[in-house]
Amino acid sequence: MARNSNFVKAVTVVSSLALTLGIVSPVQAADKTVVNIWSFGDVIRPEFATAYEKLNPDIDLVIKKSDLDPHHNSLTTAMLAKNTPDIAAIEVSYSGYFRSYPKYFLDLKTVGASEMEPDFLDWRWDQGVGDDGRVIGIPTDVGGAAIAYRTDLFKAAGLPTDPVKVSALWPTWDKFMETGKNYKAKTKKSFIDSSGTIYAAVLNQGQEKYYDRTGKLVYSTNRQVRNAFDTSAKALAAGIGSNISQFTSDWNTGLNKGSFATVIAPAWMLAYIKNLAPSTKGKWNVADLPGGGGNIGGSQLSIPASAKHPKEAMAFIKWYLSPEMQLKVFKDYGLFPSAKVLYDDATVLGYKDPFFNNAPIGSIYAKGALALKPIFEGRKQRQIDNIFGQALSRVALKKQTAAAAWQQALNEIKKTVG
Repeated sequence: MARNSNFVKAVTVVSSLALTLGIVSPVQAADKTVVNIWSFGDVIRPEFATAYEKLNPDIDLVIKKSDLDPHHNSLTTAMLAKNTPDIAAIEVSYSGYFRSYPKYFLDLKTVGASEMEPDFLDWRWDQGVGDDGRVIGIPTDVGGAAIAYRTDLFKAAGLPTDPVKVSALWPTWDKFMETGKNYKAKTKKSFIDSSGTIYAAVLNQGQEKYYDRTGKLVYSTNRQVRNAFDTSAKALAAGIGSNISQFTSDWNTGLNKGSFATVIAPAWMLAYIKNLAPSTKGKWNVADLPGGGGNIGGSQLSIPASAKHPKEAMAFIKWYLSPEMQLKVFKDYGLFPSAKVLYDDATVLGYKDPFFNNAPIGSIYAKGALALKPIFEGRKQRQIDNIFGQALSRVALKKQTAAAAWQQALNEIKKTVG
């Protein structure tokens, strides 16, 4: 009962967003079953949706895409109103929240999820298991992280361009910042697109974030959280970043013009670089992430309990997230598979991307995914992420010192989360 009350409170806060987004139900095509999908980013690639429709002419997939937070907020509203899509994409940072309300989802074990489970990484599968044990989501991809860097800009700055030698420049984040300061001194240009992105990279290299595995809040006592915050604040103070917000028009321009030399790159980020800056083909390569691997992002596909076409929805999920299709999505688009059965596949391990100077993308991200330590995602994970992100923004704008921003963030989290 308490959970339902909390869910209602959350809906009250975000209901205005749903009105702004204008949620409507599309008209069903004659003789076709319309399967509505709500997504964000490029979790569902439209060309593969079209391919599925050709294989299943009685199915019409209608995809509605929103930005990350509005998407999840409108989904929360729709679940209470029982006016949901048939399939909903859920990002990892929201998985803890939705796992707390499993009754709003179809238990995918009742429609064949159990036979899929052996194909997937255990820790990624677990992120889609509700608090009551029902399976509420099937993982789409793994966001293992690396550093994408511009070889032409490195060469001009007198830095090595070979990925092994580049990785050796920064075994630690302090060394990464040192390299960045040297780069800026020689070129007068930014080294990384945004120093704020370092926060998530460092945070996800630990074994806990804001919650321990019992669900207890540990954001104020977990040293990894403070280390991530301080490391990002240190990078901001060093001035190595352009501080252009990712996925904005200015960021797109920066990718093309070489306004910055590095980007923290989960596997899915490589596709953004390729699509947004096609003229930079052959000018990039991929090196190790300082301090070892880490996971940033990833998503799962779920079926809400009030879905109108759960059978057809699950049929698409099984097809789209089958190992065969995950391999194709990886080769065509770059989303790294969550299906562990592909990690010893020669096609994956031997995959090299000509856009990134034939970097061995497959082996880089496979190695990183297998080395990752799973981190428990708590119920208000995303809310806490945003508060710390706002604190770092204040530091970047020189409105607060890092110490003051940290303390204000703790106070805000204590007041709003607990």
